[in-house]
Amino acid sequence: MRKAGIRLSNTLVADLLFKAKVFGLILSRDTEKALELLSQRYGVAKPKLMVGMPKRHSKKLACYVAKKRTIHVSHREILHNPRIILHEFYHHLRNVTDAQRGIEKYADKFAENYSQAYRIVSARRDFNE
Repeated sequence: MRKAGIRLSNTLVADLLFKAKVFGLILSRDTEKALELLSQRYGVAKPKLMVGMPKRHSKKLACYVAKKRTIHVSHREILHNPRIILHEFYHHLRNVTDAQRGIEKYADKFAENYSQAYRIVSARRDFNE
């Protein structure tokens, strides 16, 4: 695969395709499968998903509750928003792997990285059709 005239290694291509697949799974309403793949990739237990927010987070669209290892979303539609789900998965990952809370900007960058991979792979598929 080439990106702007640059040849990517097989490892980078595999990573790009993985990220695009995860992003696409969430978009296509298979968030549970996406979380399974992410959890396997990073070697962590899969977080639980729950529609409905804890009281102290009621004004947010989503949050991660470390004590319960659960991603909460305010509405069912949020389950299919890859940026939000990936952002909250990042918090889960940081909590499980190093007991530190993830900084918001890093959670945003994590989600954006998956979004970019999806756009690149989608554009390539559109170009090849």
